[in-house]
Amino acid sequence: MRSTLVFLCLVVAVFANRLPETERARLALIHGECQSDLRTNCDENLLRNLAANANNRQVGVHMLCMTVKEGLQKGNGDLNKEVIRSKIELVSQDSSRVDEHLQKCAVKKESPEKTAVALVLCFVQNRIPYYHQL
Repeated sequence: MRSTLVFLCLVVAVFANRLPETERARLALIHGECQSDLRTNCDENLLRNLAANANNRQVGVHMLCMTVKEGLQKGNGDLNKEVIRSKIELVSQDSSRVDEHLQKCAVKKESPEKTAVALVLCFVQNRIPYYHQL
């Protein structure tokens, strides 16, 4: 009985910070929309290795498309910190770190595209699973 309880606790802990299926489907749809537009289409191999391609212009254009459609950035490129906070809270195991993650990740860079890439890259690097898996 005790081993079953431990196993169930582990399963809950593993899946507690997972992206809900509705959000996963929404992000996949948004990705498809950005990929179907010639202006925001990007080679998915570049996106799969975001850190190595963070300065690629087309990666930035695609990521901006994604973050604007997700509501993380506004049309003018400004960060929407309340939406970012809600997405971090959605997938966070430790609610006490939400503000820390928000301060670390929601940082305006020299262009809206660089801001979008940095935001998503920060999510990945800090194990905030609010992003689309290719």
